[in-house]
Amino acid sequence: MTTERSPLGPAAGRVAAGVLAMIGRGEVRMGGRLPPERRLTEIFGASRESVRRALAWLEAEGEVLRVRGKAGGTFALRPNPNWPVYSWSRLAHGRDRLVARQPGIDVSVPALLRHQDFTEATRVVSTGLRRGDPEVCAGLGLREGAVTVAIERVRLADGVPLSWERLFVSAERFPRLLDQDLTGSLSQVFRDVYGVTACEVSERIRVRLAESHHTHHLDVSVGQPLLAITRTSHDQYGEPLEFSYDLFRADRTELHVSSTNRPPDHPEVLP
Repeated sequence: MTTERSPLGPAAGRVAAGVLAMIGRGEVRMGGRLPPERRLTEIFGASRESVRRALAWLEAEGEVLRVRGKAGGTFALRPNPNWPVYSWSRLAHGRDRLVARQPGIDVSVPALLRHQDFTEATRVVSTGLRRGDPEVCAGLGLREGAVTVAIERVRLADGVPLSWERLFVSAERFPRLLDQDLTGSLSQVFRDVYGVTACEVSERIRVRLAESHHTHHLDVSVGQPLLAITRTSHDQYGEPLEFSYDLFRADRTELHVSSTNRPPDHPEVLP
C-alpha cells in the first residue's frame, strides 16, 4: 500500500506515511494504541484536520482501527512485516471432536522454534514454592492450598519475546526441580530426571488484550492481542503432570489445527 495513490493532500499523506513507518519499525505493534491526535500533530508538524484525514484513510485501508470512548483511541491492525512468525501446528483426531494435541506426542516450544530455524532462548523470571490456587490445584489433582513448584519464564525467538509462561507442578511429586536447568525444555527434565512424559494434553485457547504488566515481559503495547493458553497434561500413567498459563504474542504466532474424521468400524448399510 502506498500513500501516493491516496486522495490525501501532501500534509495528510505525510502523516499517513509516518504512521505506517511507526508501525513498520515496531514503535506501535499490532493491537497497540497510536499516540493521540494532538501528539501526532506535533510529531509530523501537521494540523489536526490533516491528522484526522490521514487516520480516516488508514482506517478505510484496514491499517488502523479508531475506537471512541474513554478507553478508545487509534489502534494498529497489522503486525511488523519484518518479524518472522512462529507457526504452531496441532494434530487433531477422532470421529466427532477435535483435541488440542495427539495423545503420545509432546513437542516443546524450543524444539518447534529450532525446527523453524529460530534462535531460541529462555529467560527465567521467577521460581519458588507456592500454595496453589483452586484452579491450579484442581488441574494437578491436589487438595486446595497444596504446595506447588511455580516457574515463570519468557520464551524468545530470534531475541524477541514470544511467550510468557507460568507453570505449576506438585512440589511433593517433583522434589528438587528448582535445582535443575530451567532454561531449556522442562519436558526433557521431566523425562530424563523423573521418568515421566506428557502423553495427554488439554489446552484452552482464547484471545485477551495485553495489560500494563504484560508490556515488560512481552515487549508489547497495552491493548495488543495475545493468545492465552491454559494447559493441563497427564503422564503415561494417567497422573496429572503440569498446569500452566501461557501468553503468546498474536503478532508472532500462527496456530494451525488439522482434523481427521475416521469412519465407524461398522458403517450402517442403508436399504
